[in-house]
This record gives sequence, structure tokens and C-alpha cells, in this order.
Amino acid sequence: MRYELDEWPKIPPYLEIEGEDVASVREAAEWLEIDPDTLTGMNTTKVYAHYGLDLADFPQLQFD
Repeated sequence: MRYELDEWPKIPPYLEIEGEDVASVREAAEWLEIDPDTLTGMNTTKVYAHYGLDLADFPQLQFD
């Protein structure tokens, strides 16, 4: 199991949980007291879209 706090410019940090399969990721979320039904499998482009941003609009991403 791997836990990573992802930080990208222009969006809030988010927790990424990586595991061997969906069941292990859901179990890890429950252990962290996170409702597994709130988990997503979004890639970075979709995470930006979730916040109303088109990643293609940023040819270079930088922390301010």
C-alpha cells in the first residue's frame, strides 16, 4: 500500500492511495476513516477538471 499527498499548482492537495487492487485501496480508506464510496480513480487531467480547470490551458505549471 502506498499513500501520497499530491500537491499541484492551482488546486488543493489531495491524498492518493495506491494498492494492488480496488479492494485493498477501499480497505485502506476505511482504515483511515474515509468513506470508500467517496474515492475516485481520476487522473491529473480529471482532477483539474473537477476544479473547473482545463490542464491544457497551463503549458507550464508552477507553484507561485
